[in-house]
Amino acid sequence: MRRATLPNGMNVAYQTKAELDQFYADIFERQGYTRHGIVLADGACVFDVGANIGLFTLFVTDRVRGARVYAFEPAPPLFAILEENTLWCAGEVLLFDCGLADREGTAELTFYPLTSGMSSFHADAGEERAALRTLFHNRAAAGAPGIAEVLRAEEDLLDQRLRSETYRRPVRTLSSVIAEHAVPCIDLLKLDVEKSEAQVLAGIAAGDWPKVRQIAAEVHDLDGRVAAMTADLQARGFEVSVEQEALYRGSDRHALYARRPA
Repeated sequence: MRRATLPNGMNVAYQTKAELDQFYADIFERQGYTRHGIVLADGACVFDVGANIGLFTLFVTDRVRGARVYAFEPAPPLFAILEENTLWCAGEVLLFDCGLADREGTAELTFYPLTSGMSSFHADAGEERAALRTLFHNRAAAGAPGIAEVLRAEEDLLDQRLRSETYRRPVRTLSSVIAEHAVPCIDLLKLDVEKSEAQVLAGIAAGDWPKVRQIAAEVHDLDGRVAAMTADLQARGFEVSVEQEALYRGSDRHALYARRPA
């Protein structure tokens, strides 16, 4: 496995260096999953759904004493890296090589080796291409170094980044995991599941919703999904905030934060 040392001194395995740098900036520098009032106290239980190579799990176990993390990653190449990166984590980490959905079974996963964060149970090459193009142009507007060369070879680069592999992978419901492990409370449900976020929430049984205290999710605003999820969570007693970082402006990607009032 390829390895690199992060600015905080952690030595980790990775899938692609560009994504590693982006994940580190999003998780450790901007703390993208612990904003808008999201708080993790010592002993917190966190569900890291869409764990990828495990940087958010590493963030939690590094910052929260006695943390217990349930980390889910269905893509086999990423799961192998997740295992490697969480081998020496502080706290307790349980790994699941499956996805979460609104039912138990299997589903076809499209895995993009060069753009692993876009791997999806709901792949759409046109949507993924448009999202990447938007990211490229937003980086150009921000004056990112080297972006001019990227834009000159944009179409070829998009073709490369969207070469894919497919896997038939198991999916479970979140409530089945809660029942299997007798989970009394989820202090934070982190979702980064590339268009599966509504299905993951639909897999929470009515009796388990009171156990979920906070949610931080990437939401794809397809068919009014952001508004629908916001309304549903507010009806369940959550306070909800939604933002869109400059990097993602013009795309369907938004960050949603939900927490129960103290």
